[in-house]
Amino acid sequence: MALKTKSPSRIAWKTVQYIVAALIIVPFLYLLASSFKTAQEINLSNFFPVHWTGENYVAVFEETVMLRSFLNTFLYIIPPVLVGVFMSALAAYGFARINFPGSRIIFLCMMATLVIPNIIIMIPSYVMFANFYHWVGTPLPVMIPAMCGSTVMMFFFLNYIRMLPGDYEEAAVLDGMSRGGIFITIIFPLAKAAVITQILLCFITQYNDYLTPLLYLGNNERLFTVQLAINQMNSAYATETEKLLTACVVAMIPTSVLFLLCQKYLVDGISIAGLK
Repeated sequence: MALKTKSPSRIAWKTVQYIVAALIIVPFLYLLASSFKTAQEINLSNFFPVHWTGENYVAVFEETVMLRSFLNTFLYIIPPVLVGVFMSALAAYGFARINFPGSRIIFLCMMATLVIPNIIIMIPSYVMFANFYHWVGTPLPVMIPAMCGSTVMMFFFLNYIRMLPGDYEEAAVLDGMSRGGIFITIIFPLAKAAVITQILLCFITQYNDYLTPLLYLGNNERLFTVQLAINQMNSAYATETEKLLTACVVAMIPTSVLFLLCQKYLVDGISIAGLK
């Protein structure tokens, strides 16, 4: 029985895939390996350390505000992510299932906001939070707007909800269930893959956000997020590269763990919405 041979084009495509994967993975491997190097080894040409050490990790947590910044970041992110995703799904359900006067106009106005760059509204937002609400110097400008959800999330949920069958909802309406009850007990659980996908994407986006905390939190170290803490270390560890690289590895841990735990839902949620 003759063995099947791969075509040259398929071999070339696989080779390109491996090269791209290596270009992506190798820098992360070097970053991880460098976090275990000593100060004497960090500037040498060896990829992996000769003498592995965990002192850099101890120094990062003892000498910097990294631990407090982690607590601050989770405090600033988790409530807005959960509330924002829920509010976006609720708005999407309204547009997908309820016909109310002006719904199309409101929807078009919301979608029109997608073409407005965030940098355009940054100055008026800062003026409003500073002069009207007096929130600058507190975490409220970082948290409160995110709790209202976003148009991108709403549009994602809208396409997902439209794909769901309406039989359960019709039966619930006949039983006298309210729209709110239908959303909470039927629609939201059925959209679990989309919900987890948006929680993951929203968490990563806000976790990596540097400009917003920098703009509103100022120079108060007690309020620093992880990104602001790393920026501070960039100056403090200007001559101690191994500790700065270690801080970057530590900052990657939450998003990496979250992705590994939720990657199945992430792929399912994006693929189903993409089919729509």
